[in-house]
Amino acid sequence: MSMNKNHEQSKGVVLVLVLVIFMALSSLTLMTIEVSSRGAAEASRMRGEYEAHFAAEEVLSLVYRQLREDDTPFSDSSKDKWAKEWSSDGVSYTIRPCNEKINLNKLSENQDQKKIVSIMKSILPGGLDVSRLLGSLGNWVGKKTNSVLEKMDRLYYATQSPSYEPANGNLKTPEEILLVSGWRDFNRKWVVDTFTVWDEGKLNINFVSRDTLLAFFPELGPKIDNILHWRDSRGFTDLSQIITVAGIMADSDLYRDMLNFLTVKSNFFEVLVTSEASGCKVVKRYIISRPENFQNQLPKLIYQSDVSVTFPEINS
Repeated sequence: MSMNKNHEQSKGVVLVLVLVIFMALSSLTLMTIEVSSRGAAEASRMRGEYEAHFAAEEVLSLVYRQLREDDTPFSDSSKDKWAKEWSSDGVSYTIRPCNEKINLNKLSENQDQKKIVSIMKSILPGGLDVSRLLGSLGNWVGKKTNSVLEKMDRLYYATQSPSYEPANGNLKTPEEILLVSGWRDFNRKWVVDTFTVWDEGKLNINFVSRDTLLAFFPELGPKIDNILHWRDSRGFTDLSQIITVAGIMADSDLYRDMLNFLTVKSNFFEVLVTSEASGCKVVKRYIISRPENFQNQLPKLIYQSDVSVTFPEINS
């Protein structure tokens, strides 16, 4: 009787051990499957990202060709073929002239501070100390404007984590201004949509926004609709056309001021490319320079960056 009882207990222990081993093996198997699945998913994402980046890079040759085939070489407007949005096989892109935006470097170099303060008061949200913001921008690029403000700015940079110092040179990207004292809280997208650092400094009247145009020339208010209608329906091929369109005197201070700040030509372009492949969506930004003699010289890529890289199936 005792032997039977011991035998039954031994069988129970064996069954428990078998069960424990089975559960351990099951867990190990599931873990192995999970790791393998995760590795496969990571490999798939890497492949998708590579394919999306590669497709975006291929767009550049098309952009170069479109810019070279521009049949209005002495002016650029929304009527040009390259100015339309393009889409094909999971890739879409837009080409916009950089000088539809305000050049921060040229702004900081301008000697007419009264004019610049007036412009920025119209561009920036109300209630801000515009003079201080411009002074800090000047200090950042190495244009010493106010010794007291310079010390305050350096203290600000020193107390950041990690600390850093002013560039003492031109901004390399518009987003860099978010490092400048007083500019940190501005929305990054708004900064990129409003400012640039890539062009000769004059705004292209055929692309500049209504608000920016009025910020530079508030006197155009009564005539702004006529100007926008002309530029959107025909496009300015020469800045002198605004004399007739807006009823401006050719010898007026306003027209002379417009000659200093406006143009009808663009030589630097921002290309935004959206590419999707295997569940990966890549948005890239390219800055391309087009030389004056672009019939004989190729456009050049001078800057590129990833705006975003996302995987919709994960985000959902």
